[in-house]
Amino acid sequence: MWKETLPENCPPTTATEFEQEVFRILQNETSAENDFMPYVKLYPDNKRYKNLCKAYAISFYDNIENAKEAYKIALTRGKTIGNYIGQFTLTPNDGKSEYTPSNGHFSTWFYNSWDFNNFNCSFVTSINED
Repeated sequence: MWKETLPENCPPTTATEFEQEVFRILQNETSAENDFMPYVKLYPDNKRYKNLCKAYAISFYDNIENAKEAYKIALTRGKTIGNYIGQFTLTPNDGKSEYTPSNGHFSTWFYNSWDFNNFNCSFVTSINED
């Protein structure tokens, strides 16, 4: 059912299917499948991620401003997470998401049927460091 083999009780019961325009920080101007790898795959040696449900999720934001804020927070932690922001449409067929209104963040767990080749980026912009 899920793209990844998830830990027990993951995704949380608060996660639901959404029909939503979302924004994702990307490495390059063209989205690539690597842009949608969960932390548990990006950092396989990090044992803490093995049982952390959110480490299996993909992060999206509800608007460009919240994505830029996440980018700035990552920079203060010494991390570079990408240079572009892409806009995508999340549908109920993609998976389940948990939404955090305070920062506009979606943690999304993709269904096994999710296919990068059918997840089209409708808009990309460069992250401008003001």
